[in-house]
Amino acid sequence: MESMTGFGKGVSQTGNYTITVYAKSLNHRYLDISLRIPKRYTFLEEKIRKFVSQNFKRGKIDIQIKYTGTELDEKEISVDISLARKLKKALIRLKFELGFEDPLTFSDFLKFRDYLVLEEKEEELEKLWEEVFPALNNALKELKDSRVKEGSSLKNILEDYLKVLTNEVSQIEKLKEKIIEEKKEKLKTKIEELLKEFDLKKIDENRFYQELVYLLDKLDFSEELDRLKSHVLHFKNVMEEEYCGKKLDFICQEMFREINTLSNKAQSSEISLIAVKIKDLIEKLREQIQNIA
Repeated sequence: MESMTGFGKGVSQTGNYTITVYAKSLNHRYLDISLRIPKRYTFLEEKIRKFVSQNFKRGKIDIQIKYTGTELDEKEISVDISLARKLKKALIRLKFELGFEDPLTFSDFLKFRDYLVLEEKEEELEKLWEEVFPALNNALKELKDSRVKEGSSLKNILEDYLKVLTNEVSQIEKLKEKIIEEKKEKLKTKIEELLKEFDLKKIDENRFYQELVYLLDKLDFSEELDRLKSHVLHFKNVMEEEYCGKKLDFICQEMFREINTLSNKAQSSEISLIAVKIKDLIEKLREQIQNIA
């Protein structure tokens, strides 16, 4: 089991500069990767995202890359000679036609910078990746360890809640036969009273027994109890899976549905009190599950 919250840091030394990668993750419904990287590594964005997604399936993951030391962004000046020649001719013609007496200087050219282009020195993609990878890999490993450690704590909390929930379900199991029999006796008494009040010969016998079976079925919450126990067992098994957050949340929804239906069917104050406890435990489970990947 893995939590969605955690932090990791990786540092690597390359030449005379240091690369530091910070990796932080928070809760999120899906995997959301946010990058803050130097301009030098812009071309690695897709590669970094792919590497992160291979290691994590859920959570909002922020990756920040920093470097210190010698300036890495070496720039080269490229001059558009052809454009510069045309500019010189244009300035000479302009000076002649307008009668300027001042000589044409280099400072006049600097006022027209379109022909001066600052270019980033191209770097090979693999070379850039080799620079970033060690620090990135260490940061993600540390983040993973952090999430797994937190996930272990969450698992212990879930197991404690589930143990209490299982005990409460067992209490309903013990009460089931007693409550169903009590309901049947009440129904039997009510039917006997009605039969005394009405002439049985005037009643459609087939319809009468159909309604009776229907009422008895409404009193029996065995199916709901069996499904609830099945969901609890399924919950325990799914907790052992690597990425189980979404599944566990869905199982909680199913457990809530079953205990709600069961409580309505039972119409028993004893079971209603237990049902309230179980619903509260399910909500506590769901609160913790929101942190699980």
